[in-house]
Amino acid sequence: MEIDDALNYIIDVVNAKIEFERDNFIEFERKEKAKAYAVDGSSIKLFDASSFSIFARRVGYVFANEKGVIDKKINDILIDICDENENEERREREEKELAMKLKENNEIVMLDGCLNEKIEGIVAISKKSGLKIRNMPLIFLINRFADKIMPSKCWYYEIEKGIYAVKLHPYSRFAFRIDYYGDDIEEILSIISTFCNDISCLGYPYPLAEVHKLVTIKQEEGEYLKYALFKKAIEKGAKIDDLESMFYDYHEYLEG
Repeated sequence: MEIDDALNYIIDVVNAKIEFERDNFIEFERKEKAKAYAVDGSSIKLFDASSFSIFARRVGYVFANEKGVIDKKINDILIDICDENENEERREREEKELAMKLKENNEIVMLDGCLNEKIEGIVAISKKSGLKIRNMPLIFLINRFADKIMPSKCWYYEIEKGIYAVKLHPYSRFAFRIDYYGDDIEEILSIISTFCNDISCLGYPYPLAEVHKLVTIKQEEGEYLKYALFKKAIEKGAKIDDLESMFYDYHEYLEG
């Protein structure tokens, strides 16, 4: 694809005239008070030996109300040998397992991402949705249409059973994909929207933004883990030249 082709594709998406059923956009009111858990996880690749990779991964939660964080717990970092897909699957599984455990406390549990399976009682909120219509971003198009017919409103639009496009604050620019399997979707959204007043992430639940920051494995943590793994491998008899050769990224050398 040439540059002009890419630009034309973008313009086609921006100018797309797609209508949605107006009666399917449902306005909802926002609660004044709320409590909920928020769960998220993160991972980074520490080493890549082509035939295998070493990842660092952790998950955690915060428990919050409309005023701030009440409680939090960030799990220890796990080190795992697997490929990219396995790492993603394991992180998602660990997040869902933690969410299911917290659900036993009879509070709302928000999970970063989407469910991809029917799990009752968990509210999954995606920062980025892969949903498409005619190969164009569906949430973007629904949100743009809603801005014309329901400006400055909180609304939800059912895409399919258990999957919604939702605007959680009337003055946010963004709508999000929310997965929820339950008959009380309007009540759930009314509660979740209570957490969406923080100006730093207007329209997105601040507990999810907070737990995201807490679980993210930062670059300096990754460098420390690399050093610790190398150090222990050498103590067990590995030669540093062999370790460096096995994990050396030749792309870095070429881009140097």
